[in-house]
Amino acid sequence: MDVKFIGQGLSLPGDKPAGDVINEILERADYLDFSAFVAFVSAGGVKQILPNLKKFIQRGGKVRLYIGVNLHATSKEALELLMAERIPTYIVYSPNKVVYHPKIYTFEGNAQYFIIVGSSNLTTSGLFQNVEASICVENIYEKDDTNGRELLSDIFDYYNSFLNGEATSCKELTEKVLLTLVNAKIVLPEKTTRVFTNEQLRKLTTTSLSDIKKLKDTFGEIKRRGLRKSTNKRVRAEVLEPTNSDIKYHTASIELAGESMWIETKRMTGGSRNILDLSAKGKLNGVKKPGSVEFFGIDKDNHAQTKDITLVYNGKAYKNNTILYATDNSNWRIQLKGETIGKEKLTDISKPRLGLPGGFMHKILVFERIGRADKYKLYILEESEYDTLVSQSSDWARGGNGTGRAYGFIKPLDE
Repeated sequence: MDVKFIGQGLSLPGDKPAGDVINEILERADYLDFSAFVAFVSAGGVKQILPNLKKFIQRGGKVRLYIGVNLHATSKEALELLMAERIPTYIVYSPNKVVYHPKIYTFEGNAQYFIIVGSSNLTTSGLFQNVEASICVENIYEKDDTNGRELLSDIFDYYNSFLNGEATSCKELTEKVLLTLVNAKIVLPEKTTRVFTNEQLRKLTTTSLSDIKKLKDTFGEIKRRGLRKSTNKRVRAEVLEPTNSDIKYHTASIELAGESMWIETKRMTGGSRNILDLSAKGKLNGVKKPGSVEFFGIDKDNHAQTKDITLVYNGKAYKNNTILYATDNSNWRIQLKGETIGKEKLTDISKPRLGLPGGFMHKILVFERIGRADKYKLYILEESEYDTLVSQSSDWARGGNGTGRAYGFIKPLDE
């Protein structure tokens, strides 16, 4: 097995751009299969290898590209070019924000293989201009090198669910798939990502909840790995803005700086799906815990008590959200029915619409205490943030006898 280091971008005598190595191997007739597992792709990067890629296919070579589309770094033009040139391409995307980020290029022949593993994306800068580094491995099958023979198998075994079509997060690139990604503002034109600032880009990537639903119906989620206990209080929140016919949607990174409680919503109840059940007690692994209702300063045993709180969501104060004990259901609950001074209602977000679930259904709500005991910031999180919230919690449990909604408490950063 022959292992070499290549570096580029420092203008040193030993510079060897990854793009040059890829083109050189594509030109060799003794290689028959080319696969790439790459995070980001640009039209310029595709054009840098396209002539040799087409020749490779014309002489009978097999090509498979597994491309990521996170962080708006893969362009609409790049994917259109790959489709126009009929380059077999698959898109890897997870709606729960798990980033697909490898840079692996593999070549197979009848008697040998060649692998590039490094930092170079399939972009002009990644292949030729950035300061990048890669390890290149070439192995001749006839040599008695067990580790060398197993290396390629290990790579393909790891990505086997992509290769055999089992992964719901991996879809063949088609016009329909591209349209879904473009409408959901996951894939943008290159001129958009070059010119605009982050704040302008956020506004441009705000999309409709119906397009996000189509995206989630197309791509399945990659399961997140559970985190160790963390002091990092950053999570990804959804921002929903009702319109006459739909709900506009974008995400934002938030830092939970104050005392907070998070709670799973599950299906919610009420005609507007705006009623969230709270627990008088909880349990985890047989240990009794305080209930979620106590976070709001409620005496869990005083069923006659009611309390109206103000929730600040997306910079707007929604007053008169009522916490009460529902005698008919024998449980505590919060009615998310608050209104702003301008008569905007939380039920505009919570109620289901034609073909769309309510904005609070199957989410995690975070209530962050601000100032007075009756005022809280409200955040809406995807259920996929569950492990992150558990890792940040000073304590957490499940309601009732340990089988109800999960909830947890997060202390301020300075505690």
